[in-house]
Order: sequence, then structure tokens, then C-alpha cells
Amino acid sequence: MKYELSDYNGKTLLKIKENLVTDPDAREFKEVLTNLIDSGKKEIIIDFTDMVFIGSSGIGKLLLAYKRLDDMGGKLYVTGLNKDIRDLFVTFRLNEFFQIVDDLSQIK
Repeated sequence: MKYELSDYNGKTLLKIKENLVTDPDAREFKEVLTNLIDSGKKEIIIDFTDMVFIGSSGIGKLLLAYKRLDDMGGKLYVTGLNKDIRDLFVTFRLNEFFQIVDDLSQIK
């Protein structure tokens, strides 16, 4: 899985650089998120701008990260969703678990 890590206003920004379709990619996605959370990161922004598709495994790993962050008082933000992925997230009510924003300027 290709990704970039950076800081954005004191929050960790994880930019996913390819689709999360296969199980190996989803497992690596989980590993990256787990390492961030284990290192004490409580606010994580995941930028999906470069992603066209996310499979069920990727969504599952995203929900696991949300649960861990929520349990420790943290927050998960998602940005850069294309229309199809945004519609999927809304249809399955994933927007009830993490904050979906159109761009980084909406994150305070």
C-alpha cells in the first residue's frame, strides 16, 4: 500500500495513494493505523483523494481504527472521497462514526 504521513494543524494526516481493494492492502492499512494509534496519535485525518475504490476489508479496518480512537477519546476524520465512495459511506451510515469533510480547511 502506498501512503504518505504528515502533520496538519497538530493532527496526523495519512494520505492513501492507491485503492484499498485487496486483503493484503487492507491489512497494511490496519497496521499503519494501529501503529499511529499505539504511538499516541489521537486525531487522525485520512485523505482518500488519490483513491477510486475501497473494498469491504478496507472499510472494516477503518471502522476498527475508529473504535480504538473513540475508546481513547480520539477522533477520525475522512476527506477526499469521490462521489461514489461518499455515497457508499452515507448509504451504510459510516458518516455516523467519523467526520467526513470535503477538504482539510473544514477540520478544526
